[in-house]
Amino acid sequence: MTISVKLFPDTICADASATRAHAARHLPQLKPGTIIRLHGPLGAGKSEWVRGLATALGISGEVPSPTFTLCHPLRGGRLPLDHWDLYRLENARDWDSLGWPDCLVTTGLVAVEWPDRYPGNWPENTIDLKITPQSDGTRLLSWT
Repeated sequence: MTISVKLFPDTICADASATRAHAARHLPQLKPGTIIRLHGPLGAGKSEWVRGLATALGISGEVPSPTFTLCHPLRGGRLPLDHWDLYRLENARDWDSLGWPDCLVTTGLVAVEWPDRYPGNWPENTIDLKITPQSDGTRLLSWT
């Protein structure tokens, strides 16, 4: 599956609410099995974006950042959503114990924070969203 990120223009989001709305607007273009790699520094809004995606999918309840649990499987919506945070993973033993990248195979969507921690190859159905905080407090969201 190939997703044309050229269809997704860069967007400035003024706050967390706008970041969540950005995810909801882009949900129709995200086909089952898509992996979204979220890039950005701590506090950029990666988890807020996933919260917007979860809400747009109809998933109710809290959507916490998975920093300490690695993955939050979110169910109950139109599609399952797996929210990964790879921040704490570094060595090969970590990846082997997870069974990575088999964890990425899904009938739903996968959102991965800190994807640069994974040293291997990503599947073809992967797209990238870069969230860059701006000096005025807004966020620039760019599909790359």
